Amino acid sequence: PELCAQMAAQQQPLRLDRSSAALGVAAVGGMLAQGLLFTTVPGSSGVRPTTVHPQPSLRGSGSINTASDSRSATASVSAVTAVTAISGALIAAAASSRPARKGSASFSKLLRPTAVRPNAAALRATVTADTQPAVSMPAGVRLSGTALAAALKMQCDASGADYAIYWVNVDGQLVVGRHFTAAGKDDGFAKASVSIKVPSDGCTGPESTVYHLGQPICIQDACAYDLLKRKDLAVKHGVKSICFAPCGGGVLEYGTSSAAWIETPPSCPIMPKDEIRTAFEDLGASYVIFWQPLDGQYCAVADYASEAWVKELRASRGDDKTFNSESRGIKLNANGNGPVSETANLGISVRVPISEALTLKRKDLAQEYGLKSLHLIPVEGGVLECGITDQKIKGLTLNAALKMRCDSAGACYAIYWTETDGMFSVSGAYVTPDRRRALRAKGLTTDFADASKYLTISAEGDAVVSTCARHGMPTFVADAPSTSTFCRQALAAEYGIESIVCKPVKGGVLEFGTSKGPETPTWTEMPPCPDLPKDEMKKALEDMGSAYVIFWQLRGDHYEVTADFATPDHERTIRDRYGEEDSFASVSRMFALPADGDGYIASAARSGKEFLVEDAMQDAKLGRQQLAQKFGIRQVHIVPCKDGVLEYGKATEIV
Repeated sequence: PELCAQMAAQQQPLRLDRSSAALGVAAVGGMLAQGLLFTTVPGSSGVRPTTVHPQPSLRGSGSINTASDSRSATASVSAVTAVTAISGALIAAAASSRPARKGSASFSKLLRPTAVRPNAAALRATVTADTQPAVSMPAGVRLSGTALAAALKMQCDASGADYAIYWVNVDGQLVVGRHFTAAGKDDGFAKASVSIKVPSDGCTGPESTVYHLGQPICIQDACAYDLLKRKDLAVKHGVKSICFAPCGGGVLEYGTSSAAWIETPPSCPIMPKDEIRTAFEDLGASYVIFWQPLDGQYCAVADYASEAWVKELRASRGDDKTFNSESRGIKLNANGNGPVSETANLGISVRVPISEALTLKRKDLAQEYGLKSLHLIPVEGGVLECGITDQKIKGLTLNAALKMRCDSAGACYAIYWTETDGMFSVSGAYVTPDRRRALRAKGLTTDFADASKYLTISAEGDAVVSTCARHGMPTFVADAPSTSTFCRQALAAEYGIESIVCKPVKGGVLEFGTSKGPETPTWTEMPPCPDLPKDEMKKALEDMGSAYVIFWQLRGDHYEVTADFATPDHERTIRDRYGEEDSFASVSRMFALPADGDGYIASAARSGKEFLVEDAMQDAKLGRQQLAQKFGIRQVHIVPCKDGVLEYGKATEIV
């Protein structure tokens, strides 16, 4: 009991050496005999549904952090289990006296330890030393796509880790969802971990313990930690120290083979996971940089550039340099008047057009790399910089984005506005078939979106499109025909347009809206609509040659298709073969897949793991193998996203 009290009173992560581990065993025995030991897991609330807001959320949050030193591994397994039970009890007691957390401890909350204080009044229940809490970690917000890739890379940057792994729960087994190895480091350990499965139930190792209890664990000497299933791999690849932490419904692991971490977890700034996701999925950023104040200066300690932008730069420049890599060596005066320091001082998000950035130290560099604007967000421990380039959405990706936005939001049209020489013009538009039919019934052969193609809008004016782009914030107009700042009032009235939304996206502004007819719903406020992962859609349609894209969302206790797109070539092939307009994507709308089932869609949503279905025509877990046979769908990718699951597949043959 005295040892437990001392541990609880420490103002730092818990560290256990050999002697304290042995004392821990004795303490557990004594507490069991006296009926003083207990283990519980704090309750948690779910994650709030995502809705569109005028600006990204800047709410901060705290966490409970603990860590244990691997030196206790030299004691017996029962000793380690006993000490884990004590730590779990203290963690739970501390959490029970704090406000409930919103979801699990996420990537943006796991690096800075806080004191753990027991709730003495709760020390009453009795358990045995091998008892494990039968409660799973809350699901949390899944990491996926570009946001996940950025999270892993930036974790290595900030902590000095050689690698990072994201573990997810698939059918009761923790498996590798994605991994990253820093440049120039041995990737053998991370790659070998892909074949490893760890039971998620119980606390049989550090992975399952963190998943189960929702609290971090740090191992200073991985090669001597008997409970690490990959101990032999750690020895083989020279891995020294490893940290495990709850992250987005899974477990984030990061480690080093360079030198053992004396301070566990390593001291480093908090990486703002939610804001990183906002940067790539909402703002259409090409890169992010985390600026940390150090000795009166802001330093770039972590960064990530999207694969598409890196590829484009390599093709145009002929080298591997990026704006990120050139910014890493630059230091900014924390007391200066530059955008980074001003964002930190004001405590609000700041959007800076490069052409107007008079105090930007890297202005020439920004122009060299084709940046249009910077979006800076104050976050805990520093400032997150998001770079917006002139990359535009094109081709099949644009067609899919427009059609699927109408599907998911219930809009009757969508327009993509891009800027050239200070003027916005329409680069793409889509009108739903229902809307076209309603217009034809009224004797109209064109739509509001068609008429808008002949207009240009000044980027410097006060039009809704212009201000949305300039401020980088979504804008909702409830009654377009009567809104003075909506410069197409007359057109909106002529074509019966009711409400519109403008959202900043990569390369411009996405506008979509409803009509006054029965073919669309009525919006009284900004409509909730999912963030469609456009980078993943581009990869599917343009890089991999997929025939279709489907977006699944949870509706009640089933997953249903809320947006879909089939390529014109695939639709033409189906028309020629069957003489019908249906496609694999459109017919999939008839399916409702159980959320608690073992199919790929539900499994991806629960676990956060991507799946590759090699033979969709035969794999029963897809749930639509006969449909795949009819439409010639062979290979299918399943990708979990923030608001649902993205599916895309190739058409190889029509049986």
